[in-house]
Amino acid sequence: MNFLGIHNNRKVRRSRWLPLVVTIGIVLLGAPRIGRSENFVFYFPKSHSILHIRNYGNVEYLPVLRLLNLFGQIGRLKSRQKSLEVWFNNTHIRLRQGNRNVRLNNSRLKLSQPPRFIAGEWMVPVDFVTTILPTLINQTVEYQRGANRIFVGGIKPNSFTLHLSPLQEGAQLTIQFSDPVSLRTAAQNGKWILYLGGSPIEPIESNFQFRNPYVSQVKFDDQDGHPKLVVTPTASGFDFYPKLGEGKKILVANIVKPGATMASQTPEIPQPPAPAQPAQPAPMVANPNQMLTPMAVPNLSLPAVVLDAGHGGTNIGAQGKDGLLEKNLTLQLVAQVQKALEATGKYRVVLTRTGDVNVGFDQRAAEANIAHPIAFISFHAGDLGPSTPRVEVYSYRPSSPLAMAPGSDPNSLFVNWDKVQLRYIDQSNHLAHILQQDLQKTTKVASTPPMEVPVKVLQSIAAPAVAIEVGSLTPNSNSAALTNPSFQQEIAAAVVEAMASLQGGQQ
Repeated sequence: MNFLGIHNNRKVRRSRWLPLVVTIGIVLLGAPRIGRSENFVFYFPKSHSILHIRNYGNVEYLPVLRLLNLFGQIGRLKSRQKSLEVWFNNTHIRLRQGNRNVRLNNSRLKLSQPPRFIAGEWMVPVDFVTTILPTLINQTVEYQRGANRIFVGGIKPNSFTLHLSPLQEGAQLTIQFSDPVSLRTAAQNGKWILYLGGSPIEPIESNFQFRNPYVSQVKFDDQDGHPKLVVTPTASGFDFYPKLGEGKKILVANIVKPGATMASQTPEIPQPPAPAQPAQPAPMVANPNQMLTPMAVPNLSLPAVVLDAGHGGTNIGAQGKDGLLEKNLTLQLVAQVQKALEATGKYRVVLTRTGDVNVGFDQRAAEANIAHPIAFISFHAGDLGPSTPRVEVYSYRPSSPLAMAPGSDPNSLFVNWDKVQLRYIDQSNHLAHILQQDLQKTTKVASTPPMEVPVKVLQSIAAPAVAIEVGSLTPNSNSAALTNPSFQQEIAAAVVEAMASLQGGQQ
């Protein structure tokens, strides 16, 4: 047999098909990929529902008919090859495949991506819930763009901040919630699961990664409609001691080596008057004779004042002639103000930064908003001219006048995270004027009226918020006056007076 001839014939046939195969491969690589991904959770006052998200390319889609059925009855519909008509809550909805415009009766609204007919089902991009849904239902809706959850019917979601601190033989997670939670625990696949009962939760961040010998990750998950935190230890064999504090707003969990003495591991937390002592839980794994020492929590009934020390970590800020760094000066100022406020016994002080660490703007805002403070004060230092010391007070105003309108509407269903402060501008301006007057009276140097500027750290604060800048801190200026304890104590006294005035003159 001519094996060489047969082989050559096969090579010819393969060469004929090769261009077609390559072409098909290129088309498939460039085509949008369709498949299941995560769930989208709808939280209602007494229940929750889940819809599957389908990915088309890089866009997430929801099934529009099942979505509408969550909020009411579909009267009738007409589904054609390239269009869908739905009568829902006295609204005639018209979708066309590949067309981003959606007709609602006689008006048109535009989606970020066009509706599509995928696997026998009409799908709409997720931004349908913010662009179209509010005009179809008579219920309040809260939705944070990019999240896979929505809150319907006036639900105010819970949120939290999370910190990891070292222990002598372990690590401690401290989680502060904006509202009380209940706690149920489980261990599964080498991880610890904290099921959080109570209000639905909207986390500021969903995934926390750590370079820690005890904890590698804490992840928030509510894909099944049940909020939970999944704690992943760095290695197996550790003990886990979770406990809710008084008021059920603070959760402390210690991760320690077996045999560690817990009494020496728990950091001191400010003790409220006559605190209730929660029951001591048994560990979730191993060493059942070890118990977590009772945890004291701050007096949450006191009004909170959030103090923000600007910069930190690698973000050093301005620098003085003698080497003084802005990040260190702001910590000094915050320490003096904290001491003065707590000495009155009338305020609970919340700090956004307690050491030389990088803290992002969103995390600072989260710390503040969870505390529901009466005031947020951010401290900075910089070039305020040749005269020093000086003090200036700033409140927030966006750089573009066009940005004022959406966030200033108190009836708006949606507020972007970066426009939260717009609802508090009048209160912030009032606080700025009070503070400027008290600073002028105590320090004798703050003579410039408060200014409204686009201070980024203020834009997401849901409370009266101002920034105080002291100066001048420049390479050409001697910064000794700014570190003078008397000057810093005068600033602290002015803040105390301003808080008293803010609360109606009670001191």
